[in-house]
Amino acid sequence: MQVLDTAIHAGPGDVTVEFLGEGGEKIAVTMVVSDPLPGDAALVDRAKELMVQCAAFGGRSAQGQDGSVDAVRPAVERPTDVGQDLYTFEYRDGGSLRRLEGVELPNLEAVHDEALRSAIDLLDDPAAEARREGWAVRVRGGDGDVILSVDFDEARREKAAAL
Repeated sequence: MQVLDTAIHAGPGDVTVEFLGEGGEKIAVTMVVSDPLPGDAALVDRAKELMVQCAAFGGRSAQGQDGSVDAVRPAVERPTDVGQDLYTFEYRDGGSLRRLEGVELPNLEAVHDEALRSAIDLLDDPAAEARREGWAVRVRGGDGDVILSVDFDEARREKAAAL
């Protein structure tokens, strides 16, 4: 889809960014936001990041017997691409743990880059504000062992260095 325009709609506690395309196509991303609202450019950038995460980490689509498509069913088969491994990312989400299983990345450097980027995102997440000490993102390998951890201090340093 070629994006022709964007529209931003603010509601109480959330914002929806709509990407408008040719022929009336539309993709909408709704995000929880803090007060005050970030600028329009920051909201559009965050919506794009979320779409990339969904595209990279979403499951494969599956067609049911009735012909309907279940686009959110997680992939259960290991991909046949050589050189890529499946990882489980664990995120501190406020006082709880959020897991994203079946993440496919080519090497440990890519795993670290994604974990660090996600940890930096958590710094800006109002839901995670209460617990920003210790680890932010952990990554488990196929055997379930933790192979990498990024803490909030590392995320803060990297975010400050990027400014």
